[in-house]
Amino acid sequence: MKKGFSLIEILILTFIFLSLLILIIGVLSNSREFGRTMGCVSNMKNIAQAIDMYQGDFKDTPVNLISLMPQYIQNFNIFHCLSDREKGDSYSKFYIGRYFASDDSNKVFLICPRHFGGKKIVAAYLSYAVDIGKSQKVFWSGIPAEFGKTYSDGQLKFVDGTIVNISGDIGLLGSFTNIDGKIYNIIYSPEGANTNYSIEHKGDSEFEVVTPAVIAGVEGTKFNVTNSWGINSNNIIVAITVINVEEGIVKVRERNQGRVEKLENKEELRVETKIYSKPERDKIPRKPPKERPHIVKKEKVDS
Repeated sequence: MKKGFSLIEILILTFIFLSLLILIIGVLSNSREFGRTMGCVSNMKNIAQAIDMYQGDFKDTPVNLISLMPQYIQNFNIFHCLSDREKGDSYSKFYIGRYFASDDSNKVFLICPRHFGGKKIVAAYLSYAVDIGKSQKVFWSGIPAEFGKTYSDGQLKFVDGTIVNISGDIGLLGSFTNIDGKIYNIIYSPEGANTNYSIEHKGDSEFEVVTPAVIAGVEGTKFNVTNSWGINSNNIIVAITVINVEEGIVKVRERNQGRVEKLENKEELRVETKIYSKPERDKIPRKPPKERPHIVKKEKVDS
C-alpha cells in the first residue's frame, strides 16, 4: 500500500498552489487598481463639472484647479488620485488651462498618468468626457522619458516616429491613445523658460505644443517653436511665442481670447502676451491674464 506523496507529486502540488496564489494575488491587485482608476475617473468628472459651472459664471477657465475651491468643489480629496503615492493635489501639474471652444471638444485639458503601473492614462476632454487610454513610450536622448517632467536639450522621440529636437527646456505632459483611438502627444514650454525646438511630426497622431501664449496642434507637418520672456515698454513681463512652418499646416489657438490662426508652408506667427509677474518654473504654463495679446502673422522670407 502506497504511503504519502512522491517527490514529483509534491512538486506538482506545490507548483499548482503557487500558480493559484499568483493568480489570486494578480486578480486582487488588478481589482484594487481598477477601483483606484475608476475613482480617478470620478474625480475628473467632478472637476469637469466644476469647470463648466466656473465658465458659466466667469466666461473664462480657471487659472489653476485649486481656484475651483470652495465655491465649485468643497471636498479637497477630489483633487487627489488614489494611485498617487504622494499626498495632496494630484492633478494641477497635468492641467491645461485652455480657451474652451466648441470646435475643440476632442482636446484634452487634464490627464493622470499613474494607473496600472503607468500603462494607462485617465484623460478628460473639453467635451467633458473622461476616458482611459493606453500610455505610449517616449524617449529622451535614448532614455525612457517620464510624463510631467522637464527635459533640457537633447531629443524627444515618440512611438509614431515624431521627433522633437530641443535647445533649452521642454516639458512632456503625456503620450497616450485618445478617445478616438489615436495617439495623442502633448509637450509644453515651461513658464520662465527660453526654449527653441524643431518638430517633425509623423503619422496620423494628434500633437500639441502648449506655451504661455498659444496652443499649437498639428497632424503630419514640420515646424519650429521659439518661446522667450521679456519686458515691454510699460515694464510688464511678457511671454513671446514664435511659430514658423516649414512643411504642412499648423493650427494655432491664442490662449487668452481664443483667436485661431492657420499657418501653412513658409508662414510665421508671433504672439506676445502679458504674463504673471512670477513664473512658476518647470510647470505647464498657466492660461495668461485676460489681456488682448499682440499678434503678428507673416510669410517667411527664405534667406
